[in-house]
Amino acid sequence: MKFHLPLVLLGAALLTAPAVLGQATSGVMGFSTLNCPTGTTLVVPTLVNPSVFQGQAAISADGLTITPTTAPGWAAGAYNATSFSAPTPNYPRFYAEVVSGTNEGLILDILSNSASELTMASAVIPAGIRGTTVQIAIREHVTLDKIVQGATGLTAYADAANLFGPTGATITRIFDGSSWVAGDYTTPAGHSVIYPGSGFSFSAASTVVFSFMGEVKPTKTKVPMYQAGVNIVGNLNPASALLIYGSSFKEALSPYADGFNRFSADGNMTTLGTYFSDGAQMLDGAYNPLAPTATDSVPVNRGVVVSVSADAVVTLNSPLAP
Repeated sequence: MKFHLPLVLLGAALLTAPAVLGQATSGVMGFSTLNCPTGTTLVVPTLVNPSVFQGQAAISADGLTITPTTAPGWAAGAYNATSFSAPTPNYPRFYAEVVSGTNEGLILDILSNSASELTMASAVIPAGIRGTTVQIAIREHVTLDKIVQGATGLTAYADAANLFGPTGATITRIFDGSSWVAGDYTTPAGHSVIYPGSGFSFSAASTVVFSFMGEVKPTKTKVPMYQAGVNIVGNLNPASALLIYGSSFKEALSPYADGFNRFSADGNMTTLGTYFSDGAQMLDGAYNPLAPTATDSVPVNRGVVVSVSADAVVTLNSPLAP
């Protein structure tokens, strides 16, 4: 099977902040750090931005708009995507997430908003949710600019991030001393989005320490994995690693066809293990079932590289779930 390979540990604190501001709720706030040595590290931030809205909302029959069932009190344009001159496309700044029911964890990019409804960047999928009423939360996306807040050790024009699109395209971002620019070293790119549960490949000229702050995600997260893409997937728990045995990868991966690699944390990206699923349990690289006592895990704020034979979704549980 072919795996795509893209070019410390945690210190975490949790703070309970049950303040309520209008229809936005602040939950359990967290802090976590990640040490990236010289070389390459897979980075998957474990914390999200607090929600700015929560409530019931109706999805249109065509899946292109979402309308709260009660007046939301929004300012028109508050959640609009960032607009740049061609050829740079719009980048979503906010997303709506389904936070209950069978589609809990589904993330939907927002293109724009009026005072009463959201216009989505693309039609809501799965189609079966269209025309229904769901509970949503709106959050601002975590971006590369957000990620470098509080970071130490970054080297301008030497440190870089590679993000990977659904079609397999590599999107290079270069740290310029305060923000990020595209591979042309000119175009602003600090607004590049890091989706919940997904990550990027970071190359450091010397040791870099990232300090992540945000909300511990209180709901499940659906992380898409693309057949044509390089899928960097990680846990959303800022306090502990994700054990591979018993993880939800066992249902998400096509039996014996899909799999993932985990790598060393020393900057060398040495393969430490390869894993498959038989549909009911996780297997090692020789297709042997992992033992319940196996300690193989996805470290905090780091990721694995997943290869899938067809587009798929892995559902990650909230670290706050009982």
